[in-house]
Amino acid sequence: MNHKELALLNTIAPLDKKVKNQVWRNIAGKLELGLVEKSKKILKLWHTLLLLIPVVIFTSFAPNAGTIILSNDTGWEAILKDHQLSIKAVSPMIVGKNEVCVLWIKKNNQIFKITELPDGGVKIITLGKTMLANFKQAMVIISIENKAHITMPKKMEYTKYL
Repeated sequence: MNHKELALLNTIAPLDKKVKNQVWRNIAGKLELGLVEKSKKILKLWHTLLLLIPVVIFTSFAPNAGTIILSNDTGWEAILKDHQLSIKAVSPMIVGKNEVCVLWIKKNNQIFKITELPDGGVKIITLGKTMLANFKQAMVIISIENKAHITMPKKMEYTKYL
């Protein structure tokens, strides 16, 4: 073992070989230069990675349901979970015989018709990836439209930013 690092200490207070080796081991331990210390660091890294892998896996499988519309605001409750939008009629708006309530999404000045809202029961819509992406940071609109001419929202009754 090379003791050049201990030369200054040795000139001030001469040490025997056993004490020099002990001092060097202490210094190496503090600097974590030894093979044992490097092995401990690698094992800690692998231990951390093994603990994080299940968290990442289970987080990706966790349901990511989000309430889009609350029933006390509109009469419908809409929940978006994965690729499915579930709309439940709780106390829907009363509209004329030739009218229907329509759910829209507005994002980047583009408006997308999602579906006509149910008068009763539950309606489930499966959304494609493109349409699902439009729900992020968009505006939800509910409008009352003529059944025969649904092109754009004309009589908006409810808006909410997601």
